[in-house]
Amino acid sequence: MKVRALIRGQRVHGVGYRNHLFSEADSLCMDGFSARNLRENGLQLVEVLFEGDDRQVSSFMAFIRSSWPKAAEVSEISFEEYDGRVEKLTRFAIRFQAIQLSKGVESILRIEAKQDQMLEKQDRMLEKQDQMLGKQDLMLEKQDETVEEFRGVRSDLKEHMEKRFARIEGEIAEIKRVIRELGGSCV
Repeated sequence: MKVRALIRGQRVHGVGYRNHLFSEADSLCMDGFSARNLRENGLQLVEVLFEGDDRQVSSFMAFIRSSWPKAAEVSEISFEEYDGRVEKLTRFAIRFQAIQLSKGVESILRIEAKQDQMLEKQDRMLEKQDQMLGKQDLMLEKQDETVEEFRGVRSDLKEHMEKRFARIEGEIAEIKRVIRELGGSCV
């Protein structure tokens, strides 16, 4: 028995639908199977052709009605008898594997190109970071110079203040001596 199934929806491509269906067809040991992505009136469509005995076909139809990939958005599933040629399951498996490998290689090449772009950006960021670290080193040197200047000023100021306090203490002692000589008292 041969059947054509049409699975329509907003999102039935790029979600692993054909692989999902193939796995079940393989587990049921279907004689023939093929699936392809099509478009119809703006909707995505998966066309599935399959062939097997009555039990296999009815089991596969039940599977199609009840199971689809998580990311799929299915709006309609229809079945009709089919009298054309249906590709052997093993032939489809080989062809589908080649298609998927081709997609994988394309994806890897895109990832590699993106990775190269990211590495270039990272190199530019590292250069800027090196520049910033250089500026930070200069700022730290200036800070060290400023601290040394403050230490020098503090040392000069300390020496000046010590001389001034010594002079003031001397003057106070002289004032006290004069007050005592004049007969006054000093605390």
